[in-house]
Amino acid sequence: MVSLRLALLNAEQDFFKFNEKYLHYVGLWPKQESKLHATLYKIFEIILHIFAIIYVVITGIGTYQHKDDTILLMSNLDKTLVAYNFGLKTVFFILKRRQLKDLLSEIKYSGDRVTEDRKKFMSLHIIVITILSTAIVSAFSLLAQYKGEMTVEAWMPFDPLKCKMNLMLAGQILAVTFIPCMYRAFAMQGLVCTIIMYFCDQLDELQNRMRGLNFSVRNENVMRMEFKEIIKKHVRLMRYSNTFTNIFKEFFLIQNLAVTIELCLNALMVTVVGFEQKTLLASFVAFLFVALLNAYIFCYLGDELIAKSEGIALAAYESAWTSWPVDLQKDLLIVIRAAQKPLKLSAGGMSIMCIQTYSQALYNAYSIFAVLNDVVD
Repeated sequence: MVSLRLALLNAEQDFFKFNEKYLHYVGLWPKQESKLHATLYKIFEIILHIFAIIYVVITGIGTYQHKDDTILLMSNLDKTLVAYNFGLKTVFFILKRRQLKDLLSEIKYSGDRVTEDRKKFMSLHIIVITILSTAIVSAFSLLAQYKGEMTVEAWMPFDPLKCKMNLMLAGQILAVTFIPCMYRAFAMQGLVCTIIMYFCDQLDELQNRMRGLNFSVRNENVMRMEFKEIIKKHVRLMRYSNTFTNIFKEFFLIQNLAVTIELCLNALMVTVVGFEQKTLLASFVAFLFVALLNAYIFCYLGDELIAKSEGIALAAYESAWTSWPVDLQKDLLIVIRAAQKPLKLSAGGMSIMCIQTYSQALYNAYSIFAVLNDVVD
C-alpha cells in the first residue's frame, strides 16, 4: 500500500513526462521494457546515430568540394555548423545520460511540486521552438528546390542538378539525415530548460517560506521544524544544481562556441555578400535568428537561476529574525552566507550562462563586423 501511494505521488509530480516522451521518440531515452523492445529501441537509436554521421560526412565532403568559392563555402559552413552543434551535444548527452536519469529520479521522489501552469509552459515553449525551427528549415529547403539548387552542398553518389528527380532525391536524403539531429537537439533543450525552470520555482517557494517564518513561544517547535525543512531543501537544491551543471557543462560550452562561430560567420558574410544576393543573406539571418533565440533562452534562464538563488539571502534577511533565539539566528546567518554564492550554469568552466554573457557575445560580433567592414572598404 505504501509503495502504491508513493507510485501515485510520483506520477502526479512527474513534470518531466513530456520531455522524456520527446527524448524517447528521438532515440535518446530508452525505457525499462522487455528484452525485445529494448533491442529494437537500441537498433532504432543506432540507425539515428548513423543518419547523423552520414549527414556530417556528406556535407563535409560537399563543403570541401567548394573550397574555392568563398561565398558558397561560408554559406555551407553556416548551415552545417548547426548539425555539428547538434551532433556534439548528442554525444555528451548520451555519455551523461545515466547520471541525468539518476538526477531526474531523485527529483521526482523529492516531493517537490510544480504548478499546472508551469507544467504547461514547460511543454509549450519547446513545442513553439520546434515548430518555428522546422518552419524556417522547411521554407528554405522548398525555396532551394524551387530555384533548382541544393539546400546544403553535399556529396551524392549521383549528380543532384542533372534533373528535378535527382534534386528531390538529394533533398530527401538531406532531410532524412538532418531532421533526427534537429529534433534530438530540441528534445535535449526542452529537458534542460524544464530542469532550470524547476530550480527557479523551488527557489521561489523557499523564499516565500523563509519570509513567512515567525517565532513565538507557542509555535517554537513547529517553526524550528519548518526552518530545518527549508535548510534541508536549500541544501538539496544546491546539490541538484551542482550535479546538473557537471552533467551539462560541455553542452553549454558547445552552445556558446556555436553561437560565437555563427556570429563571426554572419559578420564576415555580410561584409562579403552583396545585397543583391537577398536569398543568401536571408538564409543567414534566419539561421542566426534561431541560434540567437536558443542562446537567449539558455542565458535568460541562467540569469533567472542566479537571481532566484541570490534571493534566498534577501528573503532570509527580510524574515522576522530579530525575535528569534540566538541559535536560530546563527543558523540563519549560515544560510545567508551560503546563498550569497549563487547557483550558476557553467559553460565548461569558461563562462557563465547569463544575460551578460549573451550581451558580450553580441558586442563581440558587432566588433568583428566593424573591423571586417573597414578592411573590405
